[in-house]
This record gives sequence, structure tokens and C-alpha cells, in this order.
Amino acid sequence: MRVSRFPGPDETVLGWDYKEALDGGKGSHQAIACARLGLPTYFVGRVGEDRLGKVGADWMTEAGVDLTYLVHSKHTATGCGFVMINPDGVPAITTAMGANAELCATDIDRARPILAQARLALITFEIPVTTALYAAQLAKQLGAFTVLTPGPAEYVAPNSLSEVDLLLPNGGEACTLLGKPSVGQDPAHLASELRAQLGPKRVVITLGEKGVLVSEGACARAVPALEVDVVDTPGAGDAFAAGLAFGLYYGASIVDAASFGCLTAARAVTIRESIPGFGTLAEIAEFATTNGFIVPSCLQAVVGLSPHPAADPD
Repeated sequence: MRVSRFPGPDETVLGWDYKEALDGGKGSHQAIACARLGLPTYFVGRVGEDRLGKVGADWMTEAGVDLTYLVHSKHTATGCGFVMINPDGVPAITTAMGANAELCATDIDRARPILAQARLALITFEIPVTTALYAAQLAKQLGAFTVLTPGPAEYVAPNSLSEVDLLLPNGGEACTLLGKPSVGQDPAHLASELRAQLGPKRVVITLGEKGVLVSEGACARAVPALEVDVVDTPGAGDAFAAGLAFGLYYGASIVDAASFGCLTAARAVTIRESIPGFGTLAEIAEFATTNGFIVPSCLQAVVGLSPHPAADPD
């Protein structure tokens, strides 16, 4: 639903343009976005035996996601969310975990055969945190590079993310993980604290229109967002995660992978609703060419572009 402004406590605000949009949760979004980029993608999760569960499964199937490890709960409804969008395209979102809350270590163990073959494992917090951390531990043990998107975030114990190769929070989530106020925090300092206190090997903090901050080793580097006309921002973070995963899958550095993630996210925010904004590789290449955006040189061939004479030196 679109609103002129978000309601305050005990307040009703009239909205318009209500629809059941083409939007899913973080896990299904990232799976769809990765599959559309051509990555071999499996989804491990739970939905209910209801209409929303069928719709969500159909979206993933249409994108090419393998649902061998999708479980249908017989007792609980599919997780869902409600999004309010203000005139600036900024969302306020509430979610109900539904069947996601039932995802457990047994489900993760059942997916061991595919985790043992996985190059990357993308994990979110829209499932029980204990399950997410178990998934990271098992995937890491089996040789996958683990990426955790900690949303919706909550405070976690020190060193609890030591099995995470790359932590991918936004600024607010980074603060919540550390138990800090979300105002006035320096992203580079936040990233350093996240690595020191929680144990992830690398941190990429997404900063909306300011781009992202990459923290790896002794260095922190800003990767700017691309300037586009924004239509909708829901799903932008998931589009970024998929672009980042694509870069890592093809051997790019974290900075180059993040740069490609900024490109996939930039296209996503120019299109209304989340899932339509997740581009195929051909659509991303066309978007980059049309707008004069440069794909990192190490990824140009796989994206299907000729080497750019002005490609960045990294």
C-alpha cells in the first residue's frame, strides 16, 4: 500500500494502490534474483499448504530455482509481510514468520547433499536465528562460502558469527547486532566492531543511496551507489545480495562483487515491485550499456560484454 506518510502510534493513515505485489521474503527474493542471473540455485525453507505458499513456490520455479528442499508445513501458514511505501519510495515493512519459524536443524541436515556441492550459501534471519547459525556452520564445514543477511536483525552473542565468511547487514541491522543506537554511527567503525565482536571474516554494510562499505582485512572501502531514477526500493538489498553472490561465484574480489551488486540493485529500484526488478544477465548487461555503467573488468566476459576501455583499474 502507498501512503502519504507512515502512521504514528494509535493513528490511521489513508493509503491507496493496495495490491498483493510481486514481493516475497528475503530468502525467496535472493533465490529468485540469483537464479535469474543464471546461477544454479537451490532453496531450503518452509511454506504453508496455502495459496501464498503455492504462489511463492511458483515464482521460484519460474525463475529456475530448484525446490527439492522446500518443505510444506501442514500446520502453519506461509510467512508473509505488509509493505507501506511513502512518496519517496521508502518502505516500512512488517512481517509474520509463519512457517519460516518452523525451519529447523533437521531441515538443514536434509539439505546436506546439496550443501556439500555448494560454492556459496546465502542465509537470512527470516528464520530462527539458531537455525540460521546452524546452517552457516554446516555449510562452512562442507566447504561453502557463507553469506549472512541478518534481517530482521537481533542482538547476537559475541563470536556467534565466526562461521560466516561475509556478513551483509544494512546500517540499522549492524547497530542492532551490536546492541547500539542506530543514529550517528560511522559505517567503517561499525564494520570493524562487527568483525571484532561477532567474528565474521568480512563485512559489507549496505547504505542505500550512499552505496556500500566493504570491510576486509585491514581495509575499509566505500563502493558508491549508481545514480538512477528511483521507483521502488523494496527488494533492492536482495538484488544487491544476488549481484554480490554472482561476482563471488565467478571469482571476483569482494569490492568488484559489491560493485556488480550495486549495478543489480540500481536496476531493481527503477522497476515497481521487487521480483520484476530482479534482472536476468542479459537485462543487467543492457541496463549497464544503456546507462553508461561499467561492469567490473573481471566480470565483463561472463556478463556478455566486450572489455571496456575505461574499466576500473581494480
